[in-house]
Amino acid sequence: MEAWTQMAHAPIQVRHYIFAGPFSDFMMAEQTTPRVALLTVESGRFTYAIGDERGEAGFGDLIFCPPGVPFRRRALSPIRFHHFQFDWTEQEAGGGQRRHPPAKVTVSDPLRLKSTFAYLRRLQENRTVPDLQPHLYRDRLVADLLLQCELDRVLAEATRSPADPLMRRVREEIDAHALEPGYTLRQTARRLRLDPSRLTRRFQAAYGQAPLAYLTKLRLDEATTLLVETEDTLESIACRCGYDNGSYFCRVFTAKIGVNPSDYRLRYRFSGG
Repeated sequence: MEAWTQMAHAPIQVRHYIFAGPFSDFMMAEQTTPRVALLTVESGRFTYAIGDERGEAGFGDLIFCPPGVPFRRRALSPIRFHHFQFDWTEQEAGGGQRRHPPAKVTVSDPLRLKSTFAYLRRLQENRTVPDLQPHLYRDRLVADLLLQCELDRVLAEATRSPADPLMRRVREEIDAHALEPGYTLRQTARRLRLDPSRLTRRFQAAYGQAPLAYLTKLRLDEATTLLVETEDTLESIACRCGYDNGSYFCRVFTAKIGVNPSDYRLRYRFSGG
């Protein structure tokens, strides 16, 4: 059984939880815990080493460390983070040999992740309220996060099409130019000598979404980060995210996210201190 399948369907009990920051670095550069450790940041980036695996992580990445394995980490920029230690019940996870997930998993739905972070912060702020029992809600929030990752994996495998080298080039083109003002998919179609409608059909078959939806997601993911982590004007953010003007950016953002950029910034702005 896959490690994610085991863990995602098992009862989760968070035994230790810290929400902290912004800090210039972690207070503990290395830590070994008796339980599964999960580290994820709301802002900032850090490097990590878990056994022989090394990498870099930022918002949207979940970093898992198995029990008894040294977890080394160093901030690359000021960090605001959530750190969990949790148990999961092996017999409920299907039995057999226990496996652990890969060290780094990236969440596909950043807006839902930000919502989860917001609930975790509210629980932490109100943890002394009588009869609240924040640990019960925290267990469910972490379990939901794991289940999202498992569902992403299952759906990706179910919809995966045979490799299409040309569509990989299209995706690389979009990744490279998405944040450039004035960039359009027609430019990529011309460079690769593809009919735009054919490009759309083949990209949809290869990746399960239209190329315009993929392009918009890249731009809005960047926009949500800039809204929360910078003081840039909406016009400046629009330009940095590939939009020609602020008004069009605001219309797209509101239509896709469900709230206008200014209200989004007020809702998710991190308080200092």
